Formats: sequence, structure tokens, C-alpha cells
Amino acid sequence: MLNRRESRQQAFEFIFEKSFNGNDPEEILRNAGEARDTEISDYARELLSGVYAHTEEIDGYISTYSVKRSIRRLSKVVLAALRLAMYEILYVEDLDATISINEAVELTKKFSGRDESGYVNGVLGGFLRAYEAGDITKPQQEASEGEAQ
Repeated sequence: MLNRRESRQQAFEFIFEKSFNGNDPEEILRNAGEARDTEISDYARELLSGVYAHTEEIDGYISTYSVKRSIRRLSKVVLAALRLAMYEILYVEDLDATISINEAVELTKKFSGRDESGYVNGVLGGFLRAYEAGDITKPQQEASEGEAQ
């Protein structure tokens, strides 16, 4: 059984993969299960599905808080890390947002580099400050629908 950190990395890899092939989440998971001899965690499934369902909304936030680069200029690693962390902050109950941000930074360091990880930290820090100030509100109806799954 995978822990949350391992599940988060697994989801990150799936979100990253989706940016290349555009497959739906179930196809990505099916292909991953066939190609890799690994357990796919329920949490990784939830994160991939959630990011996929809310990509337009999340990308809007990325565009708003990524002030130095347009979303089109972000690497696929940075984009995957930002999407994952923003989804968790907005939609995962009982999660300390700083954990999600720290994990996104670590994933970016692991798969990209220190320069990119600082950028991810800055974007997510600005997003979190706005969220905590009430400038960004969690969509209540959709959040409770996700909990029911």
C-alpha cells in the first residue's frame, strides 16, 4: 500500500503523462497498470481524475498567479506540479496546504531542477495567500461531490 507521498508522486507522473498524450484518466491508468508492475493507489486515481475534471479552472489560477511566465511557457513538469498542488488545496479535505506545496516543490526538484522548484514555490505561495485571504473560494458543491466518490 502506497503512502500519501508515494501516491502523490504517482499522480504527478500520470498528470505529466497526460500533458503529452491527452488520453483520458482511465486510459492512462489502464496503460500504466499494463506497462508497469506497480499498484496504483486510490489517492493517485482520485488526484488524476480531479485534476482532469478541473483542469480549466486550475489553469485559470495558474495563469493568474504565474505572473512572470505565461502558462504556455511553463515546462510540463512545472505545470503538472502546479495542477496537482492547486487541486489538493482546493478539493482535498483535511490536508495541510503547506504539505501539498512542499511536495510539489520536491517533485519539481526531483524531475526538473532547483530553479523551477523556486518558481513553483512562488506561484503556489501566492495562490495559497489569496486562498487563505478568501480571494479564492473553494467550489462547495463540487468539493462535496468529489467526497462522495
